[in-house]
Amino acid sequence: MNDHFAVIKEIQKQVRSRTKNVTFSSNATSNTLRNRSKKGIDLSALNHILEIQPEWISVEPRVTFQELCTETLKLGLLPPVVPEFTSITVGGAVMGAALESSSHKFGQVNDICLEYEVILGNGELVRASPEENPDLFYGLSGSYGTLGILTKIKLRLVKAEKYVHLSYQRLPIKELLSFLTSEQSAEFVEGIALNRESGVAITGKMTSQAKQPIFRQNRYWSPWYIQHITENQRHEFCMSMEEYLFRLDRGAFWMGQYVLSIPAMIRLLLHIGIPKLSKHTLHPNLFFRLLFGWALSSQRLYRIWHHVPKEVSENLFFVHDFYAPFSKVDEVFASFVEQTEIFPIWLCPIKGTDTPQILAPHFGKDKFLNIGIYGMPKSSLSTPELSAKLEKEIAHFGGRKMLYSYTYYDRENFSKIYDEASYSALRNKFFAEEAFPHIYNKIIMC
Repeated sequence: MNDHFAVIKEIQKQVRSRTKNVTFSSNATSNTLRNRSKKGIDLSALNHILEIQPEWISVEPRVTFQELCTETLKLGLLPPVVPEFTSITVGGAVMGAALESSSHKFGQVNDICLEYEVILGNGELVRASPEENPDLFYGLSGSYGTLGILTKIKLRLVKAEKYVHLSYQRLPIKELLSFLTSEQSAEFVEGIALNRESGVAITGKMTSQAKQPIFRQNRYWSPWYIQHITENQRHEFCMSMEEYLFRLDRGAFWMGQYVLSIPAMIRLLLHIGIPKLSKHTLHPNLFFRLLFGWALSSQRLYRIWHHVPKEVSENLFFVHDFYAPFSKVDEVFASFVEQTEIFPIWLCPIKGTDTPQILAPHFGKDKFLNIGIYGMPKSSLSTPELSAKLEKEIAHFGGRKMLYSYTYYDRENFSKIYDEASYSALRNKFFAEEAFPHIYNKIIMC
């Protein structure tokens, strides 16, 4: 804790010495599509686990969920919501409003947080919780560092078992959507739409003993999770808890499929230009995985992404997560599939919140289905034009999108969707207006 407060004092000093648009830098890989500023206040030193108790854990913001879970699993404990990429930090998950397959029960990462420690725009250090500075506590969700600097996060812990017993079944799309928008008792629930006609419903339950064959992903040449789901004839299997939590890291869901050619991979790894990407496959063979599997973790793929010029990446790939209210899921899914023609699609139910998380994508009393669409669209519109069109559509349906991706809202519509008046009041109250960039400027500048 002495080291913790020494780092905080240095950050406070830097905040007070700056006058406007304070940004942050780190040596860690960003999990947004935007490149992180290289000239901001360096938060890399805030990377320690501070305290673990049976019901909670206190960490600094640059601790990754993989680092956190490695320690808590030794004690048979786990945060109720753990994002799927190994390099996602706790602070990033709070500021970016992250979710996962347990979100149908627990909501987003923010909903399992008990308390924050925050440096305000005037350099003051404050605590924020549901009882102390509650407006700041809830406002930080999805704020991307525009209200304050997180320096400590206290999260709930629950009992964890050694394995996850997974069951999956192929269903017609209508039945899959119905399944995902109905009450489920399993700890983990998600779906994958494989095409217009069918998809896979997947549920997971924690168990102390593996009574089904174990699927391992502990080597970089291991089959991807999507491969196992689509190729395996069994409908039940087990994974170790830690491997399940980060099951989608290898291949970054399935975005690694777009570099499944040796010439394309070599060009990308050597940064000698963007190859022309041809028809892809969900089934990288063992030879390819042995040669390049080390390069296909989410962290390495993000690093490759951040070396690609924006004018190339934003026109090549459509990468967005849309939160559709349960009542509008059928309409949203049909419309977005028609316009993008991208498959697979990740489907993850999430509990909404009526707490004042005004910037969070799950803000509202409804339950939502996250529709994650990642790939190369087939559309007469350019990818930025298509993205802007679907941003408006999801708002029309009463939903929102996650703001980690390229964003194209005009200021007027953004202000309506994300409650500009309440956000500005928070910025004024907590001295952010003169210190940190406005969230609109931050997400549009990518």
